[in-house]
Amino acid sequence: MATPRVILVPIVANQASLDAVTVAATVAKPRKGRVYVVHIIEVTRSLPLNAELDAEARRGEQLIRQAEEVAAAAGYPVSGTLLQAREAGQAILDEAVDNAVDTIIMGVESSGNTGTVHLGRTVEHVLMNATCAVWVVRQSMIPQADHHHE
Repeated sequence: MATPRVILVPIVANQASLDAVTVAATVAKPRKGRVYVVHIIEVTRSLPLNAELDAEARRGEQLIRQAEEVAAAAGYPVSGTLLQAREAGQAILDEAVDNAVDTIIMGVESSGNTGTVHLGRTVEHVLMNATCAVWVVRQSMIPQADHHHE
């Protein structure tokens, strides 16, 4: 499997997204790859695509700042972008093509103790339609306190 050189990490407001940023930064660092972080604001069809969605934009900017901090903690810089689109899945694929991305890394949450993983339509769309590699990152279901560090 080829080592990713240009990585796109779509982020939403959950820990799994930030975990994906850490993975991307860690993987990119040795080969000095590029990591793009993108947050997509989905705009409903009832609004123009360029509608001013101030609250969403503020939240998105905060998320990108968080992702940049997480990457800095992993020792590698990322660049973040905020986009508005009708469908997050398609916007992620377009962004991947525009930036000659070879790997998309997405975080998915697992729900509690049931172990159910709901990918959601965006992750499913990317998995089904991306021409590049797609990595899905899901955190451990073992509570952090139980981890034994070597």
